[in-house]
Amino acid sequence: MGLFDFLKQPSPNADFWNWFKKHERDFFRVLQEKGDIQGQFINPLAARLAKVREGYFFLAGINKGTAELIFTADGKIKNIPFVEDLVAAAPAITGWMFIASKPASLTETQSIGMGGFRFDYNTLFFYANEDPAYPDKISITVVHEQYTPEAREQMFMGVYIFLDNYLGELKSVTVIDAVEIGGKEDTDKELIPIHKLKAYIDWREKEFVEKYDGVSYDKAKDNYSLLSGEDNDGVPMLLVINTGAMQYAHPASYPWILEFIMKYNGSDGLPDNETLTFMDEVEEEVRALLPDTDFLDIGRETSGNCRSIYFVSREFRRLARAADTISNKYAKKIEIEWDVYKDKYWQSLDAFRLENWNVE
Repeated sequence: MGLFDFLKQPSPNADFWNWFKKHERDFFRVLQEKGDIQGQFINPLAARLAKVREGYFFLAGINKGTAELIFTADGKIKNIPFVEDLVAAAPAITGWMFIASKPASLTETQSIGMGGFRFDYNTLFFYANEDPAYPDKISITVVHEQYTPEAREQMFMGVYIFLDNYLGELKSVTVIDAVEIGGKEDTDKELIPIHKLKAYIDWREKEFVEKYDGVSYDKAKDNYSLLSGEDNDGVPMLLVINTGAMQYAHPASYPWILEFIMKYNGSDGLPDNETLTFMDEVEEEVRALLPDTDFLDIGRETSGNCRSIYFVSREFRRLARAADTISNKYAKKIEIEWDVYKDKYWQSLDAFRLENWNVE
């Protein structure tokens, strides 16, 4: 079976919606009448969603006579594109509205309670964390008026739930780069009311987009170096580094990183020639699904019975779809793990900087 034959396989999304249409009247009725929602709606829907993909969650309710069903990745960036695909495949069903990712919904009169604390416009403030070395990083500290170090875990959870509902899930997890929490006594910075955070985030996002509009890496500068050596524990390592890409002056223009890991059984942690060739072919298939103008090769590390491959891109959805397609295709032949995350300054890729290696 070729790559594009694999892509033509039956859609789990279509199967899900065919199933949903058969039960939607019963689902609508139990939501409207507030009957056994757990047993007659949540449990069967969760079980059926689990057959489509792991990591899907949902919220539902009746709003002005319409049943709203929100599908969410619960902040897991790698699953967001597939939640969006699921909703895009939804049929039009009278009385239903299907939404991908939790929308911004919190108003100034609403409050979130957790662990005896309230998270709302009255209890929360914020300030920006600015670092001249990383000027494009959108980092904030959220201040709760009742913060204590002992309540830090509860506070973190409450703040993240608040941001999800205040900004909307997509903006909360894809635009903000880092969130810290603290108390009023932890800073001498001016505290900004939390209701002004949305305007601040929109301004920083607009500034970032305008700054890097039209800024691209010239792939003619690609230059690959092969390094072999040992890590600090004496484990053999093979690295392929695109030194041209790693010297690129504007990494924030490609802020999304795909880490694609293949696991194998090798001698001294390194693969045999057959496995090596096979992994090269798998890597090339991932690359074939990425738009040439939107991604860069960074390199790969082979050691300890794992090969970790890294790509960076302007946008996270294509990275996720490419990785998911290929990992599903080869799931029975090799163990594959992958993730997509944001790192505007490629700090997680320091292992691929030649200056960090003692090259003789």
